[in-house]
Amino acid sequence: MIVAFVLAAASWSDAGPNDKVALRPAADAAIVGIGIAGWVVPELLKQHFAPARCNLCDGDDNSGLPGTGSPGSLNGVDAFFHDQLSGWLVSRKTADTVSSIWAFALLPAGAIAGALSATGPHASDGAGLRAVVIVAESAAVSSVLVQAVKFAAARKRPFVRYGHGEESGAYDVNDRDSHVGYPSGHISFATSLGISVAMTATLEKSPAAPWLWGAAAAMSVTTATLRMMAEKHYFTDVATGAALGAACGVVIPLLHKRGNALSVSAQTSAPMVGFAGAF
Repeated sequence: MIVAFVLAAASWSDAGPNDKVALRPAADAAIVGIGIAGWVVPELLKQHFAPARCNLCDGDDNSGLPGTGSPGSLNGVDAFFHDQLSGWLVSRKTADTVSSIWAFALLPAGAIAGALSATGPHASDGAGLRAVVIVAESAAVSSVLVQAVKFAAARKRPFVRYGHGEESGAYDVNDRDSHVGYPSGHISFATSLGISVAMTATLEKSPAAPWLWGAAAAMSVTTATLRMMAEKHYFTDVATGAALGAACGVVIPLLHKRGNALSVSAQTSAPMVGFAGAF
């Protein structure tokens, strides 16, 4: 309700006639609110609703403690990236901590800065804030989609399958989170942020758009690498998460392109009065 009130009451939600993207405040508020609730509620209630055992398993659904791993049947791509990146450069726990700070603190700050500043030559007052709403909406939609797939697939994380788990902490095999590894929420969130900023800047014809596309790619690759280094995700986990995030990052801004489903129509001409009659 707070989001809806702010969007509806704020003058910056009204785009000018030359703006390339615009909002539809009521619809945007509803989508953002549902997206946030759809991510937060399952996250808070994960221990109650997440499956106790994996549904999408490769190998025995073992305990995840040292000596119980069953790596034999894993597909070659996931096995290769696991073996090459798990614990690479830094420890698993360090990579896990850094990936969370990177994805949920540094990248949102960068995305907000990019959305505020790369508004293009046709933007009116408040265009940066409207871009921030579009980016937030993209991230919210991608987050709720990821949660739905996670709970349905219930794929155990690499540290469980390889028997590298613990009985507490970030690698607790008794935590239901150890069985919701597919797809990666970190990479979906990061990719949706980066792609939506770049896509919005492209629609607004901002000269910064090419640089933002490059930054979006770097954001995604870095996040994916850190999550695999942390032994929290397989390559297919991060690839699917990136695909979902990229789809939301493209589609949501396109829906806000002037005249589309989530935008208002431009008023580029003055009202006219016509007269008709028979002679």
